Amino acid sequence: MSPRAVVVAHREAMVAEGIAAALARYPSIIPIAVATTATEAELTGSKADVVAIDALIPGAERATYRLRRKGVRVVLLADGPTGKEDGEGVRVSTKASVASLARALVPGAGVPGGEHRLTARQREVLDLVAGGFSGKQVARRLGISPKTVERHKTRIYDRLGVPNQTAAVVAVLGVNGGRPWIPSST
Repeated sequence: MSPRAVVVAHREAMVAEGIAAALARYPSIIPIAVATTATEAELTGSKADVVAIDALIPGAERATYRLRRKGVRVVLLADGPTGKEDGEGVRVSTKASVASLARALVPGAGVPGGEHRLTARQREVLDLVAGGFSGKQVARRLGISPKTVERHKTRIYDRLGVPNQTAAVVAVLGVNGGRPWIPSST
């Protein structure tokens, strides 16, 4: 299963960021943004595969309708039974586990913690790449060839089930302060 780009919209920024960070631990979910308004959810959500939106955000119903018309899967975060599918789509209770939300967003999402499948050397390479080091710099620091670094990176992508370096860093490190998901160099 290829990873799905997800936007998390909640009326409270820290809650949205926390949910996104928890979802980032699932190899098949790549949070690309968080939003705190229905307008932000709709704008960023139109670039995503799936949007999780707090039903209590003013304008959530209208944003949900518009996103669905664009072919975006929408999961409402609301009180009530988890996984309930009605005329409005899938609802997940705010009291449900992150695993329940992950399964609602991406059916068959799997288990969190894809980074445990990396070897120690692959984790070293990914840590350095996440720190902003180029392939040549990583090679020098680890005493290996740049070609070996590239082989490690390719294997990291395969093991995490992600398409590229940015997605690998996001899958392991989580949220980036609510901004678009570009890894920082710190």
